[in-house]
Amino acid sequence: MFIDLTFPLDPKNIVMPGPIDPPKVIKRSRIIEQPADSDEDSCRWGSYNNTSIIEFFAHSGTHIDAPFHVDPEGIKLHEFDLTDLIYDHPLLLEIPKNDLEKVAVEELTPHEKELAKADILLISYGYTKYRGTDNERYMKKQPSLSVDAANYLVDNFNIRAYGVDTIGIENIPEGKDASPIQFPVHKTLLLKKREKTVVLEDLNLSPLLGKKASRIFIIPIRIHDVEAMPVTAFAEVEG
Repeated sequence: MFIDLTFPLDPKNIVMPGPIDPPKVIKRSRIIEQPADSDEDSCRWGSYNNTSIIEFFAHSGTHIDAPFHVDPEGIKLHEFDLTDLIYDHPLLLEIPKNDLEKVAVEELTPHEKELAKADILLISYGYTKYRGTDNERYMKKQPSLSVDAANYLVDNFNIRAYGVDTIGIENIPEGKDASPIQFPVHKTLLLKKREKTVVLEDLNLSPLLGKKASRIFIIPIRIHDVEAMPVTAFAEVEG
């Protein structure tokens, strides 16, 4: 059985930071005549088929960050092979957190044996309850990994992907204002080992709670020279 872990790219229900526009579909042709009450003059009404141009921010909805996101010399998304984004040893940890709280190393060490086997780590904070109900809170007060916890994970285990049910792997306002290094959690997870590691953000982990995942699949469009991309992420579960 497969479980979808992504939020749809519905412009009406997507959570976008700041002034960034939600995804937009530009209709370029139609196979029917233009309705009398339509003002979509840019469409080629009466064409032989329907075509569309889609515009979206690369970090829209459930998406992955590649190392290039935080390093001009980092690995870009198109350099990942398909097998790099399939994970055979997933680990899901439930670590409930509230506004601005951080995961400490001490909360991870009890799971050392499971972390040693994992190639992808998913952390559920239970924070998706604010997605769609209090988007400002979801974007600005999100819990996150501490820098110490990020270093602990990278230094001790061979994890290739880190996913969370928040809009970012670290609190975005805090990461932006961090000094002397901006976005230190991103940079620790994505750059410290110089490997094909990804961060998976804005996940819908609720359907996976209480289930045993045997594999995780992350399917992006692998456009050249990009640092991120919306994905279809899903789990194969036992039973």
